[in-house]
Amino acid sequence: MSGRAVCVAQTVRTGNPLDQYEALFDTLMGHYYGVADSMCSKLDSIWPAHPAVHYAKASIIYAQLCDFEDTTGTTILEVEAEKCLSACELWEEQAPDSAEAEREYLIGAAYSVSGLTRHRQGKTVDGIRRLMTSRSHFDRTIEIDPEFYDAYVGRGAYRYAAAQNLGFLRWLPGVPSKKQGWADLTLGLERSKFSRFAALSSMVWLVIQEENYELADSMVKAGLERFPNSRTFLMPKLALEKKTSQWKSARETALMLLNQYKQLELQNGYEVIGLYRTLMDCSDMLGETEAALNYARAGLDVAATPYALERRKDTLKALRARLSRKDAR
Repeated sequence: MSGRAVCVAQTVRTGNPLDQYEALFDTLMGHYYGVADSMCSKLDSIWPAHPAVHYAKASIIYAQLCDFEDTTGTTILEVEAEKCLSACELWEEQAPDSAEAEREYLIGAAYSVSGLTRHRQGKTVDGIRRLMTSRSHFDRTIEIDPEFYDAYVGRGAYRYAAAQNLGFLRWLPGVPSKKQGWADLTLGLERSKFSRFAALSSMVWLVIQEENYELADSMVKAGLERFPNSRTFLMPKLALEKKTSQWKSARETALMLLNQYKQLELQNGYEVIGLYRTLMDCSDMLGETEAALNYARAGLDVAATPYALERRKDTLKALRARLSRKDAR
């Protein structure tokens, strides 16, 4: 048996880094990425080569990809996801009956974060394949241990997305309904150990899409009560305020978000440009023409990466169009 194999077997038997996931994922909800990295380093020193540590590292990178709308770190994320899968394979070879549900969960989680990342990169088919694989491992986790409620969050997100967005998949045998996905997410929200707020952050966007604004508002408030400055919940708050024509509140929220993003060293300009567009629109709806024009100018002056500029082409076009209209509302 190799040294690495011995290490994996020993860490599986002697401890469980998943017990630290609640604190780690709460840290990510607050966007304290440096603290999260330090927590991962500590986990790595206690449980070297454990697959849960590799998944934790991938999760930190994925949280930043979503927060900054960027691709920086995707290669490292994929490496950590593959290390998680490899470590799980060694685990199964050495101790197939040891914490089988936990192992299946980590396999599903690794495939899920990899699939979501590939889907975000435009590798749609490859991403969907990985997400489908992740769902099968979440199914297996729940089959082994029906009370492993964190697995319901992963499966629920897949089920809902497959039913709502993945077009042609709806016609394949076994493709679930939104009702099944919602039931899984609700169970995870109520009973999971470390995925409650991940479930909530997913569910709030789903109910906004369904135009259930009262429920969305209660979810946003619950998230912000626990994480007052979290962009994970401020973003859906802003979306909700715009959809319900709360222009003054939307402008306040957008300014709060803008202040946060402008202070972040790693932001690429994508969200800042988008927030200036929102501030422009809010000001126009409030009849404040000069403010709208100033926000349009500021949006066009944002220093952004080529990736961000390409993805914000339509937004930049709208900002330029607003300036060309001058005083028109």
